[in-house]
Amino acid sequence: MIYVDAQAVHPVINGEWHRLAGALEPEQAITTLCGIADTATFMPLSERRSHTIPRQCDHCDAIYRRDHGIPPRQDRLGRR
Repeated sequence: MIYVDAQAVHPVINGEWHRLAGALEPEQAITTLCGIADTATFMPLSERRSHTIPRQCDHCDAIYRRDHGIPPRQDRLGRR
């Protein structure tokens, strides 16, 4: 049996990495925090890197920060 930590999995969609909205179940469609839903496709890391480096989805980040009481990114950067 292989265990996957859903909080450590970041699906990449159109060059942006997202956070999952819930735990993964075998052969289940996944839903990101920003609402994208689809089934997962697994690719070797070497193949994924050959396209571009994914960046974080701004919508997933904002939802994650709000839900965990973390200040929005612009507020945090403005305090430097």
